[in-house]
Amino acid sequence: MIRRVLIIPPAKAQPAIGGDEDAFVGLCGPDRVQSAFQDHAGGITMTDHTSTPAGWYPTPHAGNELRYWNGTEWTAPPSAVPAAQPVLAGTGGPTHPVGYSLAAPPIVRPLRGVAKATRILLLVGAVFSVLTVLVEAWGLVAVEGFTRGIAPLSDLELYDTLSGFIGLGSGALLLAAGICWLVWQYRAAVRVRAITPAATRRTPVWHVVSWFIPVIAWWFPFQNMKDLVVAARAAVSPGILGTWWGLWIASTAMASLSGRLSWNASSLSDYPAVMSTSLLGELLSIAAVPLAIMVLTRATDAIDPAMR
Repeated sequence: MIRRVLIIPPAKAQPAIGGDEDAFVGLCGPDRVQSAFQDHAGGITMTDHTSTPAGWYPTPHAGNELRYWNGTEWTAPPSAVPAAQPVLAGTGGPTHPVGYSLAAPPIVRPLRGVAKATRILLLVGAVFSVLTVLVEAWGLVAVEGFTRGIAPLSDLELYDTLSGFIGLGSGALLLAAGICWLVWQYRAAVRVRAITPAATRRTPVWHVVSWFIPVIAWWFPFQNMKDLVVAARAAVSPGILGTWWGLWIASTAMASLSGRLSWNASSLSDYPAVMSTSLLGELLSIAAVPLAIMVLTRATDAIDPAMR
């Protein structure tokens, strides 16, 4: 049920912060409150006439932007938050209402930009994973051929060079994608908890820190992502979320095992096991990428819906 607070004059209107049903009105835009508002010329026309003077006010349907109220209706969304400028009394120009900040509050920092960057990095990382699979498969053939005396040493040297360069690229992409993902998850947790503080079992800081703590990193991040998906009512089924996490954990385990085997390898005969585990880990990583992008995109759409 939509609260009446949404259609009082803009000087007093604030996003509802009550039960779960009302709380998401502030995140879901005007389409969820058509009984109180109607789309009009790119802006919002209020169904109740008020005597509120013209000026910049927080929009009723979202707290992350200001719009100009001309005394009768909301204007079209501005491309940027207007800067405060001195206006002579009686000129009728936009004024900055006392008590409102022109800067967007930190609790509503955008998600879409960082989500897009994360998707791009994940896709490029998947391409590097495919290259790694090809190089590791060729390395297995080269080691087998050299052991039998039918492949030259130069094949192994070339494998070494290629795997080194691709490994550096993959590591850099993983680091960049990881940073973007953590920024996105922190912002998402802040947004969700700003509406319903009890929506997640852990604070936004823990949504970041839990990825780096041994042992609990195997399940805390999954629980945190599940909290965000459930709180935002994102179109992500438990099967999709669980499969993504299972593939991620398996690929991480294979990469860790491959690193340990490589560290302990003392002869050429030890390297096929290193290559095989690395290849398997990359295949699991490639399978996890589409699901990771699906979870990221659908959660972003639910938490930070695009303006219509």
